[in-house]
Amino acid sequence: MATIAKLNVDSQRAFAPKDVADGFVELARSLRPLLQSEAPEGERLRAPTPAVDKALKEHGLLQLLVPTRLGGYGLSPTDFCRVQIEIAKGDPAVSWVMQIINGTSWITSLAPDGVQDAVFGKGAQPVCGAYNPPGKARKVDGGWIINGKWPYMSGSRQSTWAQQGVVLEDYDGPVVPGINMCYLPMDSMTIVDSWFVSGMQGTGSDTAIAENVFIPDDQMVLMSERAGQIDDTKRHFGAPSDYLPAVPVVRTTGIAQLIGAVEAMVEIVTAEAPKKPVLTTFIPTRTQSGAYMRDLGEAAAMVNTAKLILFDLTAKLDRVGLGEEFTLAEKAQHRAAGAQMIELVHGASESLMFQAGSSAFALDKPINRYWRDVSMATRHIQNIPTIGYEIYGRSMTGADGISPPGAY
Repeated sequence: MATIAKLNVDSQRAFAPKDVADGFVELARSLRPLLQSEAPEGERLRAPTPAVDKALKEHGLLQLLVPTRLGGYGLSPTDFCRVQIEIAKGDPAVSWVMQIINGTSWITSLAPDGVQDAVFGKGAQPVCGAYNPPGKARKVDGGWIINGKWPYMSGSRQSTWAQQGVVLEDYDGPVVPGINMCYLPMDSMTIVDSWFVSGMQGTGSDTAIAENVFIPDDQMVLMSERAGQIDDTKRHFGAPSDYLPAVPVVRTTGIAQLIGAVEAMVEIVTAEAPKKPVLTTFIPTRTQSGAYMRDLGEAAAMVNTAKLILFDLTAKLDRVGLGEEFTLAEKAQHRAAGAQMIELVHGASESLMFQAGSSAFALDKPINRYWRDVSMATRHIQNIPTIGYEIYGRSMTGADGISPPGAY
């Protein structure tokens, strides 16, 4: 008979209270008109506009996952996903920036005390980052000299710190999770305007370059150290988020925003259905077409199913933060469920563009922006379904793994 994992809840550990979380969800909904109106300019700038930047910072939306001990709000994975879904309905690129900065800032809160002191000594700070391709670190007295060039730095224009992957100068091997991480002030690097892409244009995912930047020892985390592991010997420790595994949280919260974006696409197609004819037929409106109504219902059901999976996965993460075990087999299943969400979201978005018709591919149509953003984001390496399914299949059969456990 199967056993049920025990929930050993620590009464002193708690995520943000419901009223705080609900307040952020309502705030996200209220920002939708602003985000929608600013989105075209954000695409032109290829980064969040000044108005959006101001809203993100003034409302604390870049510190939602950071524990309260460091000046953040300590939202649970579930509540953060609720916020992300609503932000994405306004602009998926902005939700991407929020997710990257919140996720990287939270991962920084898992680092050794010295890093937490350096980065959060003056309160919660927005942190972005990249680990591949890695830079290089050279040991000197009292610290390290960092050189590197990191592309795809989403949220680079909103952040004050960066978490950058580095290898030591004499290292020549594969880049895997557990790579050394250095923490650099953003103003110690040069940002090169390099983000020219078809989707997620408004994320400011430019290239950061460090040239002979010195950092003290406390701003380097070597892969041999206990960063990201449960370590109750740290001074900065004890929040539920300190017990969460990094990759499942970042992957799952990243998929939440894609669900929100496709929900917005469903709204657009639904609103157009009573107004648009089915061209080349005698059917006066799409609502009178069985084929269109069937396809719309299927697409909406696919998004609804993805959301059910999402909140099942985040409920598990919430419980892990409060003391429940998260086995390696469960993590593999978690990864495969993420793959299932991606297939549902991608399939729904493609179906909706067929339903919207060729006019939906005009660049000035909001549905086109949602579709391009979703199309690009579903291809993120953590979202590739084939890899997720293979990890799960190998876990089920006991076959050799293809990925370190920390990668899923």
